[in-house]
Amino acid sequence: GGVSEFEFDMVDTSPGLAVTIGVAGWLEGSDDSAWKVWDEPLCDFASDGGEAMALRWESAELRKLGGVLVNNIRSSIETHAVTFAGTAIVGATFLALAAPRHLWSQAGWIDNSWQVPENRADKAGKILAETLAQRVQGHRPVTLIGYSLGARVIMVCLQHLAEMGEAGKGIVETAVVMGTPYPADAAKWEAAADVVAHRLVNVYCKTDWVLGIAYRASKFDREVAGLQAVALPEGNRTIENIDVTGLVGGHWDYRNQLKTLIQLVGLSSGKIGATSSILSKMSRAVTGSVPPVPGLSSVAKMVQGAKMPGLGGGDSKEAKDSPRTKS
Repeated sequence: GGVSEFEFDMVDTSPGLAVTIGVAGWLEGSDDSAWKVWDEPLCDFASDGGEAMALRWESAELRKLGGVLVNNIRSSIETHAVTFAGTAIVGATFLALAAPRHLWSQAGWIDNSWQVPENRADKAGKILAETLAQRVQGHRPVTLIGYSLGARVIMVCLQHLAEMGEAGKGIVETAVVMGTPYPADAAKWEAAADVVAHRLVNVYCKTDWVLGIAYRASKFDREVAGLQAVALPEGNRTIENIDVTGLVGGHWDYRNQLKTLIQLVGLSSGKIGATSSILSKMSRAVTGSVPPVPGLSSVAKMVQGAKMPGLGGGDSKEAKDSPRTKS
């Protein structure tokens, strides 16, 4: 089946030339929506102005994924961590360290809820590229920002714009992807950066075990951008890596931390210096009191080599999309 839902919802109409499009990676609850995800984060920050929109895509599948991530996985890990620590006050870093062993037992849940929306994300990314290439937004600079599978939509979009050659250039000014289930392959990122005029930002968390498990299940033996820095090509002026380990306690945290993350990364042109300074101060404040943890930077390799219950130890084939059923 194809993508059954692909629409843009207006979030903000401030004066200005730019167009910002937010792409959600999951939704929480039956009354949640793409508009609700991006309303506050995209309206309450210093930007270049212009219109802000939320891409509404496959909401039903994203609600299913959000139900697993938030209601099942996160609550289960928090209960496990509180029981282990003997206190109800559990910080993001402790949650990240308590999660791995507990998550292996829930790998089947993660796998089953992830594969269909991941497949749809690839299709939505291609549609987004074709839509932007038609200049429905006019000849205005476009900023794309997304988390989780929404970030994958953006990377696939950039990939298809790159395949269009000159027709795909001069459209996207900035792209920010957070917790991205997409290869950290340098060649792929360099190709994507070729159609981004200003900044292509990879925001990652080294302790994002949910992303590691889900991505390992469907894309066996590949490094994933949401867990690590992407190698920078020689002479790079576009690709940036921002490590938010310590600020983001797990994959489920990206949604709740959107406002803070946008303030840290910055979406305005020419804000890199100021943003980097803010990020440096925030990183020290968040992680300064946390003792070093052995193996923290090798989560991706540990996940790739592990045998997970219900998934076997061999290569996993790409998941096939299943047709949607009407409720």
